[in-house]
Amino acid sequence: MLKEVHSHPTRIRAIAQLHRGDEIEARLSVGPAYDDVVIRKGRVQETAPGIGVVWIMDHASGMRKAINTDECSVWRVA
Repeated sequence: MLKEVHSHPTRIRAIAQLHRGDEIEARLSVGPAYDDVVIRKGRVQETAPGIGVVWIMDHASGMRKAINTDECSVWRVA
């Protein structure tokens, strides 16, 4: 019997903590009374810490997408 692994998302506060291949979510805060909404989910392809951008291969669209960390929070999910 296989054991199911439950991972807990970890907030990434510095892009330098990310590596190519990390599974992440980009979340947008919609208000003080609501949880953050996941707007993108995918695998890290490239990072640019100097400008606060992470590029991922988006799971939903299958396309490369840029995430601006000034606009949303980034969470490692795997």
